[in-house]
Amino acid sequence: MKLTPVVEQLEKEYKGKVKIVAADVGENEETASSLGIASIPCVIYFKGGQEVSRIVGAFPKQKFVDEIKAQFGV
Repeated sequence: MKLTPVVEQLEKEYKGKVKIVAADVGENEETASSLGIASIPCVIYFKGGQEVSRIVGAFPKQKFVDEIKAQFGV
């Protein structure tokens, strides 16, 4: 399961409510290392600049939506 289409959908659905960005760990090795990303796909949720949650693995879109709702109340 590719996560890119899910991320793109979430970006559109939550525009103006939650900032969603994607990074290619192959092109951003330093960032991946500094965040402790050991497996991909890896989705990290930040609030106030601090990590509040992390999902490792490819899951259906609803899992990511549920986490957005839980962490950001939107």
